[in-house]
Amino acid sequence: RLTQSSCKPDEFLCGNGKCILSTWRCNDMDECGDNSDEHDCQLSPTMPHTSQCSARTFHCLVSDVPQCLSMKVRCDGSMDCDQGTDEENCPDTSCGKRMGNFYGSFASPDYFRSQQDRAQSDCVWVVDTQDSRHIVLQLNLQLGYNDKVHVYDGASKQQGRLLQALSFRNNRHTVTIESSQGQITVFYHTDPGSTGHGFNATYQVKGYCLPQEHPCGNDGGCFADTQRCDGWWHCPNGKDEENCAACQKDEYPCGGTSGMCYPLADRCNNQKNCPDGSDEKNCFSCQPGNFHCGTKICIFEQWRCDGQEDCQDGSDEQNCLVVVPRKVITAALIGSLICGLLLVIALGCAFKLYSLRTREYRYHSQSCTSPSQSHTLLGFSKK
Repeated sequence: RLTQSSCKPDEFLCGNGKCILSTWRCNDMDECGDNSDEHDCQLSPTMPHTSQCSARTFHCLVSDVPQCLSMKVRCDGSMDCDQGTDEENCPDTSCGKRMGNFYGSFASPDYFRSQQDRAQSDCVWVVDTQDSRHIVLQLNLQLGYNDKVHVYDGASKQQGRLLQALSFRNNRHTVTIESSQGQITVFYHTDPGSTGHGFNATYQVKGYCLPQEHPCGNDGGCFADTQRCDGWWHCPNGKDEENCAACQKDEYPCGGTSGMCYPLADRCNNQKNCPDGSDEKNCFSCQPGNFHCGTKICIFEQWRCDGQEDCQDGSDEQNCLVVVPRKVITAALIGSLICGLLLVIALGCAFKLYSLRTREYRYHSQSCTSPSQSHTLLGFSKK
């Protein structure tokens, strides 16, 4: 609306007369077209801009000035940030441990360590709450190419059932795993010289929320204030993403800074409606006509048991009675179409040949006459 001189209360007036959402202001993206929405952007001294910090760095206040510090100084026992915020909520980085509290956190030994002098590690953590309720484990992974994390349902790696095998492909988002009892085991392996930084994990008894968290409701689970309206469903019922300021009623926000929203009917239907595809991530359930993968994504039901793994964990090809590869089906369809086309061409040629032969026969029949007719033509007549 280039000619509009005034905007709505929740909109920002650009220098060229265009109106955009106020939440798009100072997000390091030019939505106005003349970059006027990114002018005169000053960071609050108490809220450093996280996007200004690169990978393996974190933001904090140093003498009331926002700065990006290396992860090497995080949880190293020295206070580098104001009020020692860099040493707060530090997880235990020992190589394996046995824990019995209702909640806690731990990390791999290389989570804050530099990439130099990396040795091979094989660590095992066992959580035994002495309670029958399930354990909810959340992991933030920064694994290297050959690093792996295996989570077992039980108090030992040998006797427990494998719940999930994680690799560097799971690095992008938080992985949530639930045990079937009050015991869970985490095994971590890394090779010498790995470029990864392991993982950071938190756990808690299902239904038990920390003081700084909010319960999801009857479906179980908890969410923190920082997880509210971030575009990622932490609750099975989406309570942490309901009634967000950037969206209308009964809509849910996309992740990132796009400012887009989507209705519940568009969630987990294998159709991306958000630029970052956040409406198809961390799906606790799928829309009708879709199959729920073990990695909490949804695929089309017709992709199930087609001989091709569409789920990252291959769960769509498990417990299949008859497996017919999708390529075989495609080849059969193409072959049948080609055969049908050749049959039509052959029938057309046969009918064409039959028509030509019929016309030729009629022509010769008309050109040939009887003997009496020949004598008459020559001047003779039979008396």
